[in-house]
Amino acid sequence: MKKQNYFTILLVAILAMVGLTSCNDDNEEGRKVTDYKEYTLTVASVKLPGVLTSSGSNVLADVYAVKTEQTTDWEAHGSIGKFEYEEGYEYQIRISETSYLDYSMGDPAWTEYELLEVISKERKDSENLPPHFIPDWYFEQRC
Repeated sequence: MKKQNYFTILLVAILAMVGLTSCNDDNEEGRKVTDYKEYTLTVASVKLPGVLTSSGSNVLADVYAVKTEQTTDWEAHGSIGKFEYEEGYEYQIRISETSYLDYSMGDPAWTEYELLEVISKERKDSENLPPHFIPDWYFEQRC
């Protein structure tokens, strides 16, 4: 082959690579991951009444009582994907927290939690739990 053909093939290959690598998911449309974390939670042995907010509406539901590695107070937590909870057991679990953004959706930003590992599962009554996770403003709006 001639040198000119090698040069043409090389040039076409480079342009093809540039064209393919520029077509990624960093455009303004479609789902984007905006944050990712992994951490350990303690999950209480009972679920408690709490308020979940989704798509601008507040829903009364039973929620997990959890503590992160850095806190001593129980906090409300909604759903955890792939977590098969059994009441009466206190868990130490490792989860992932992934935040998404998608401008084509009605609620463009959301966070999903997924179980990575069950570290421990111990039959016990969790201590120092609050009676509920229903904020005062919820009572004021409803009553």
